[in-house]
Amino acid sequence: MTAARVLHITNSDAAVQAVRRARMVGEFLAWKDPLYEGPIRSDLPLERHSAMRASYLSARGLRHPIRALHEFARRDAIVAKARDFEEIILWFEHDLFDQLQLVQILVVLAAMRLEPGRVTLVQADDFLTQLVPDDLAARGTRRRSVTEGAFSAARRVWEALGASEPHALSDAARVEHPGLPYLRPALARLCEEYPSVRDALSRTQRNALQTVERNPGLPSDELFRRAQAREEVPFLGDGVFEAVLRDLAAEPGALIEPVGAGFTTTALGRRILGGDADWAEIRPIERFVGGVHLRPGRLWRYDEQTRSFVLSDGQR
Repeated sequence: MTAARVLHITNSDAAVQAVRRARMVGEFLAWKDPLYEGPIRSDLPLERHSAMRASYLSARGLRHPIRALHEFARRDAIVAKARDFEEIILWFEHDLFDQLQLVQILVVLAAMRLEPGRVTLVQADDFLTQLVPDDLAARGTRRRSVTEGAFSAARRVWEALGASEPHALSDAARVEHPGLPYLRPALARLCEEYPSVRDALSRTQRNALQTVERNPGLPSDELFRRAQAREEVPFLGDGVFEAVLRDLAAEPGALIEPVGAGFTTTALGRRILGGDADWAEIRPIERFVGGVHLRPGRLWRYDEQTRSFVLSDGQR
């Protein structure tokens, strides 16, 4: 098989470099979209979905607007030529960031109706960038063909992610998905990105707030490292973490405030952590998780105890 006839797709530029160091040959593509953050529209074709995502990520301060459009357009143009490759090898990890990307890619490739065996998958229960080249190369030799069952599971999950209500997501987070062993726990973690019935914080927001409370004045890069250590499977990017800190420090209802090189919790932040206040009663919540528009008057909250969603008017 010639180098030009293989397409390697993975999560990020760093993962691309890791696969290259493992002496893999072919063309390389980084997907580079934190789909756990912001809107998903399962009814849109890839190009329109990418334009929507680029607009969101730039408005959120996560990407340069022109660069984001350019990178997504280049990415989509390459994947649109998947039929030109003898094999498309997908290299993805077990965390939420990777699993959502993998679902989207499988949906895109499924629509092309490629011959069986053309799409193969390397799934890692650790992080590609932390593996030595020989280990990564060995995993490449053990790649498996993506089955029709895995393609079908990805289509169902993509529909659930883009749904306007979250019940299909919670259902998908309770069952195993053929050929995709890390998808169920990743979806369970995505459920926790909804406002909690406890305090209206997502788990990521609560992790950040608790980390600030325990480490006042700590620089944001060290806060990020310590907050990610609270995760069973870390997935968050440092840019998204910075955006979360900005959210927590914004008025009305700031939960943290600057001190020294970092932050400290406000009185309200301490009340939230103590279970004495509900953030949605002070700060109107309006954001997207996948296809669900969270907003005042129609706020879906997640109950971690029952692992189910509750619709409220914004207050508990």
